[in-house]
Amino acid sequence: MMRLLILLLAMASALLSRAQITPFKPDRILLMNGQIIETRVLGQSTFEVRYLEFGRNGRQRERAEPTESVFSVTDSLGREKVWYFQDSIFGNDLSVQETRWFIKGEQDAIKGYKPRVAVWGGFLVGAGASIALNLEVNALFLPPLYAGAMALPRVHVTRGSLSDPYLDGEPNYAYGYAKVGRTKRVLRSLLSTTAGIVVGVGIRQFIINPSLEGYD
Repeated sequence: MMRLLILLLAMASALLSRAQITPFKPDRILLMNGQIIETRVLGQSTFEVRYLEFGRNGRQRERAEPTESVFSVTDSLGREKVWYFQDSIFGNDLSVQETRWFIKGEQDAIKGYKPRVAVWGGFLVGAGASIALNLEVNALFLPPLYAGAMALPRVHVTRGSLSDPYLDGEPNYAYGYAKVGRTKRVLRSLLSTTAGIVVGVGIRQFIINPSLEGYD
């Protein structure tokens, strides 16, 4: 009896140690916009994918994602269920493989695309116009105008953001990269131009009224 008890305790200890060492492997929901949700999938259907959202302090909340916005679901064992299907009636003109490349382009742009020239250009335009033309409230037309102009130039892959050299020049990858990159460039241009206006107005006010604290 004592030997059996010792054996059971040893087995329980081994199982506990293994559970502590083995890391948690979440399920992965790959969305059509390139984002990945690491979670515990509760159920899948043609209408939605239900999953647990892990919040802070261990809080969990059940959420759902429409299946039409989901490319695939991969469980913790690596088994993938692809929900995307090619059908021009639904606007799904690309094949499954082409869509994988498109999504990869989106992901690389999310992680690595840096529109530095557009951002600094927006800041200089906002600050320069505010100072040179004495624009204050009237300068608010500049951010949307400049950001709209930044939607026109071609998006080039930022050096180092290409995760797979095989995809260099692949048209569907480039299309996905450009889609996210252009949105990123427009939004950041909008913010940088606004910041430039704030700085420019502040500089002009200082030039007009250069009084410092402690002096009359």
